[in-house]
Amino acid sequence: MKIYYVDGKFVPADQAVIPVNDLALLRGYGVCDIMRTYRGKPFFLNDHIKRLENSASEIGLSLPWQTREIKNIVLETLHRNTDVDEANIRIIITGGPSSDFFYPQGNPRLIVLVTDMTALPDTWYTKGVKVITHPLERPLPGAKVISYIPAAMALKQAKEQGAIEALYINRNKEALEGTTSNLFAFFGQTLVTPGEGVLKGITRQAILSLAKPLYKTEEKAIPLERLLTASEVFITGTNKGIVPVVQIDAARIGTGTPGVNTTRLMTELEQHTLAFINS
Repeated sequence: MKIYYVDGKFVPADQAVIPVNDLALLRGYGVCDIMRTYRGKPFFLNDHIKRLENSASEIGLSLPWQTREIKNIVLETLHRNTDVDEANIRIIITGGPSSDFFYPQGNPRLIVLVTDMTALPDTWYTKGVKVITHPLERPLPGAKVISYIPAAMALKQAKEQGAIEALYINRNKEALEGTTSNLFAFFGQTLVTPGEGVLKGITRQAILSLAKPLYKTEEKAIPLERLLTASEVFITGTNKGIVPVVQIDAARIGTGTPGVNTTRLMTELEQHTLAFINS
């Protein structure tokens, strides 16, 4: 059985609980982050913890833990799950208890969960995927919060239409990001990703770093009308890596197959990951 860290204690998964007066349950108040491991090593650990702390700051949640404390707790939780090879690590910080069921009282809870990875279909990478568009602007795009109701509803619509993701479209008819992914598009040899109104993912930043020596890169708005004319589109995420997008709603993207530039970046990311594993 997996071992979790919950509010100062390491406990078996079936004993992991928090009180019902926690603002995470009462108001959906809290932040989270997720990373994955390769051969038992957490990928981009420092970057994920930094983003977690930034998310907490965005929603006005003061943290009593130093960065090093959070890192050590994550590593110790991972160490206690001896059967782990490739896994997800979820870090959650709740709003903590509240006597009036509304305002935080300065006692947030830290939770670390280690869970098995779920393998994604090979066809996502070899044939590409379909995504849909969905009108939505998140109120705090820079914070990874625990409330995912809008995302869950959008993703349900996507699955009903045979798609694996929903892209948020703002009031200006610009494509932003997916429910759990960042968006990239190639226009010829120029790689573009939205720079505002999105959660700037850790994998997103890695892709930009890998792409800059190879292509012209731009962080700017992508009107939906222009996105549909892109030569290549792909989405990125911690568990997804790079996933080629070959259809958006009813529109075919490019040739309808994973493009050469996307495939090249997939190889670059794979090599970057292998270097991490072997470091």
